[in-house]
Amino acid sequence: MFHRVATRVSAVTGGEQTPWIASSLAKNASLSEPVSRGASAALISVTSVDPIVVLHSRGILPKDSSEQYEITFWNSIKDSNYPSDYEAYLKAYPNGRFATLAHARIDRLRAAASASAPSASPSVAPPVAPSPQVARPTPPASAAPQDHPHAAAPTPTPTPTTTTAPPAAPAAPAVAQKATAHPPGAGENRDCATCPIMIALPAGVFSMGSSTDDPSEKPVHHVAIGAPFAIGKYAVTVEQWNACVAANACQKLTPESNTNKAAPARDLSWDDAQQYVKWLSKTTGKPYRLPTEAEWEYADRGGTTTAYWWGDQMRKGNANCKDCGDPWHKEGPETAGSFAPNPVGLYDMNGSVWEWVADCWHNSYQGAPADGHAWDSPGCDMRVIRGGSWREGGGYMLSATRFKYSASVRQSQDGFRVVKDIK
Repeated sequence: MFHRVATRVSAVTGGEQTPWIASSLAKNASLSEPVSRGASAALISVTSVDPIVVLHSRGILPKDSSEQYEITFWNSIKDSNYPSDYEAYLKAYPNGRFATLAHARIDRLRAAASASAPSASPSVAPPVAPSPQVARPTPPASAAPQDHPHAAAPTPTPTPTTTTAPPAAPAAPAVAQKATAHPPGAGENRDCATCPIMIALPAGVFSMGSSTDDPSEKPVHHVAIGAPFAIGKYAVTVEQWNACVAANACQKLTPESNTNKAAPARDLSWDDAQQYVKWLSKTTGKPYRLPTEAEWEYADRGGTTTAYWWGDQMRKGNANCKDCGDPWHKEGPETAGSFAPNPVGLYDMNGSVWEWVADCWHNSYQGAPADGHAWDSPGCDMRVIRGGSWREGGGYMLSATRFKYSASVRQSQDGFRVVKDIK
């Protein structure tokens, strides 16, 4: 019955609505056959512990479910007005359940862009429809990480629709001066005028992961960061990325999603990030790289042990996310540094853009390195992203939040920050 209803709904709506079903039943059920009280109780008992349905998890399906990732990915982009978001979905899921709809959206958006091109002003951005975000605890996953990526909606989405440029853009010049004109403070350094400002962190020990219902964040384990390192004060910005482009070492950014040069560069793959750190290392003669997942969480927590670096409860004004307080705009992340820094002076570790780290994705921390090194493996394609983005809700701003993404796929919520080894 459910299958027939789902098929009919999809057909009647022309693919605009695609019902999906999650079930913990081990076999087909028949309404015509009586079920004994004992059998019914047994079924309830099995269902209550079945990992497919976890009432307080961030998604209906387990995080190692490829179906969940695809649904989360789609939910995060389904209301986007950028063809590149749908192209990213098709690259990740060329034969996915939403492939036909994605092709149709691309054709429609390009046709609309062509029709309006003659009268469009260079300063006018395409209208962006509201993109519903599902809070982490809500059933249908919606973001890069399940309510997220990964792409989830791979959602793993993020005030009324407007045809003017994002409201954040006017403030960019002022904050750009804050981020680029001010000299680095105590404990900070920069290796070139267009290089990221780096903050040095000491070696240390911390507890990584969480005891929530998310299996990918378990088990909580102690990690010893054996050597000091420096990490970007901000995620790599559009302006900093463009310096690499100017040197013909990096590819150009997607224009429509990178208009504010003081905002984090996004729509970048893990492979793109590797190009940048390779160029930065060659340019400066210093050992730059992506942070390991352990280094990223160590830096994000900044010595704290609470769910968020600011405490155990969500508080507005600490992260650039959908329900984290102003400034917030659905079109894209705010200028880097628009929100409060964490205890060690790092900005936008939570929200803004998902940040690539060096590690391969593993479904849990079982067997994870305890020394802070990257957990890698030959031929690894799925890489870890951390921190959530402006499109997700507060449930993704936790210090332990993690998700996965294909290393070669660009998605408009993904960016990165860099790390430098200190000898």
